[in-house]
Amino acid sequence: MNRRSIDSIMKKGNTAILFALLITLLFSCTASKNATNLKPTRNHLAGNWIISNIAVEMPQGYKVTNVFDEAPYSDFKESNWDLIRNGNGSFTLSNGTKENIYWSVNGSGDNAQFQFKKLNGAKPRNVETGYKLKLGPISDSSFTATSVIDAGNNQTGTITYTFSKK
Repeated sequence: MNRRSIDSIMKKGNTAILFALLITLLFSCTASKNATNLKPTRNHLAGNWIISNIAVEMPQGYKVTNVFDEAPYSDFKESNWDLIRNGNGSFTLSNGTKENIYWSVNGSGDNAQFQFKKLNGAKPRNVETGYKLKLGPISDSSFTATSVIDAGNNQTGTITYTFSKK
C-alpha cells in the first residue's frame, strides 16, 4: 500500500468515527430532553405522587394561612396525591385528611396549568370553583406546580410544590 491509500483509509475511518460520535450525541441529548422536560399532559402527570418540597416566596409581612381552602401549606408537605389518567384523583394530608378531586392539565408549554376541583361528594361538572397552578419542569420522576397568591397592594407571592413519584 502506498502512502496515499493509507491516508485515504484513515480519513474515511476518522469521518466514520466522527459521524458515529455525532449520532450518539444527538440521540443521547434527545433522550435526555424527553426524560427531563416532558410535555404537560394528563398522561405524564398520572400516577402516585408525594409533595417532597414546598418553597414559599411572599412579600415581607404577608402570611399565608390556608392553601386550597384546606390547611396551612406546611400540612401539604409529604401529602400523597393519586392522579388517575381519567381525571379522578385524591390527595391525603399527613394527618389523614383525604379529599377527592377532579384534575386536568390546561394549556401547553410555558402556559400549562395543573388544575383541580375538590369534589366533596359532588360530580365534577357541578363544582364551579377550583385551583390553578402553573406547571414547571416535568420529568418521569417529578414535577413542580406553582400557586400565585394575591398578597394585596398589587403584590403577589408564590408557593411552589415539588411533586416526586412514589
